[in-house]
Amino acid sequence: MKITRNNPEQLIIENRPWVVSLGLVAGGLVFLGIGLMIVLNGELLGLTFMGGSLLPFGMLFIFARRVQVLFLRTEGKLVFQRRSLLGSTKVEHQLNEISEAIVQTSHGTGDSGPTHRVALVFSEGQSAGTHPLTMSYDNFSNHDQTASTINLWLARKP
Repeated sequence: MKITRNNPEQLIIENRPWVVSLGLVAGGLVFLGIGLMIVLNGELLGLTFMGGSLLPFGMLFIFARRVQVLFLRTEGKLVFQRRSLLGSTKVEHQLNEISEAIVQTSHGTGDSGPTHRVALVFSEGQSAGTHPLTMSYDNFSNHDQTASTINLWLARKP
């Protein structure tokens, strides 16, 4: 997650999954290339690899999700905007319903280290509960700093 604007009126946080998207495209192209080479050598088994290349490309629809979170003090709103290859959604909340930002940690299985994501705790309203800013956990950015910035911004008086 990256903080793209931080001033008294607005705090804008974005998550653009470039690494995941590029990895999936590269994986799909590798399978497609291997399959094409095998088919050109006269083996029909290459069609299996070419079909397998559809899996990474299909995963783009699930995992390539751009998230933008706008904290708008003058309007008193929080706006979640999510965009994927399948479309976009926009959800609005009242700023006064947010009590704090926290970091959620998943310890996974095996030797993989812990992964994190930032979540907002809504203490009141229809959305009471904990709502993550992103659907997935990662270890690519400084989640503690992002949560701290959100909490400082929320505590700041207009």
